[in-house]
Amino acid sequence: MRSQMINAAIEMMEVAGEASVRVAKVAEKVGVTEPLVYHHFKNRAALVTAAYAEWYKRCQDLEVPIDQLMAMVTNQEEYERAVRASLTWSYQPERVAARGVRLSVIGAAQTDPELATAVNEINRRFLTSLAQATEYAQSQGWVRKDLDPMATAYWLHGQINGRVIAEMDNGCLDLAKWDEVSFDAIFSLIRPRK
Repeated sequence: MRSQMINAAIEMMEVAGEASVRVAKVAEKVGVTEPLVYHHFKNRAALVTAAYAEWYKRCQDLEVPIDQLMAMVTNQEEYERAVRASLTWSYQPERVAARGVRLSVIGAAQTDPELATAVNEINRRFLTSLAQATEYAQSQGWVRKDLDPMATAYWLHGQINGRVIAEMDNGCLDLAKWDEVSFDAIFSLIRPRK
């Protein structure tokens, strides 16, 4: 029942933003009474926070499973190809909405400590796996050893989400050029220095 209420709130947020979430509308959509909604959520804000966290998690869960990707890599060329494939997948036009959701939720989390805690927990799972992949690549000599793996993971995550800025200004920038700059920056950063 709780997950149905969260799903109803997410659907409302997808269509008309956070302001559209009303406890009465959620209850009606799920087919329950308002008091039952309040049984699961102490107030509207708690419902919205839970919906934002779940929405963020769903977008994050769609990321490429890094551990599976790394299991197929045996040399630097394959590693770089895997990184490029992962980023190319992340930059797909179909992923615009997911990036937008993540930034919306991150924005909301700036003033909601409970949501910030949930978002940080979700991020840590993803970023830990990315940092572990970086550590493995460092142990193989494919990535600079002086880079902090977790700092690199956070930077890369921010860089991917930052693509939203170029996507919002539709038609102002050739996104293929943004991708080129992005790949160049990433590989310039991670490649071992000669």
